Amino acid sequence: MKTIVLTARVGDWTRAIDTGYYDKSTINSSLAEVGFIHCSFPDQVMAMANRKYRGEPDLVLLLINPEKVTSEIRYERALSGRPGIFPHIFGALNVGAVYGVAPLVAGPDGSFLPPDQLASAGHSS
Repeated sequence: MKTIVLTARVGDWTRAIDTGYYDKSTINSSLAEVGFIHCSFPDQVMAMANRKYRGEPDLVLLLINPEKVTSEIRYERALSGRPGIFPHIFGALNVGAVYGVAPLVAGPDGSFLPPDQLASAGHSS
């Protein structure tokens, strides 16, 4: 298993736990608007979070086992043209696929610090 990671607002994740599924594409857009959920790999997520969400409060990283995701996952190039391949979930994320939740905390300079759980997420299990 190669862990995939999703950046979420605490409130959206709490609602997902209640409903059984997560349906945001990014923290500011819905799955219905975009058509898929933007995810990253552990080695990509901190750069993305600091580039897109720096200064946003109450964020968490959802650590996802892709083998338990019930919607289709496609590994695609970024729409922005950034290098690399990113996991995109084409449908709602079932909460049972999430095996860990790590808070994103900002350091003194305002950038997010990598949570300990991210280091242990690794690339295989």
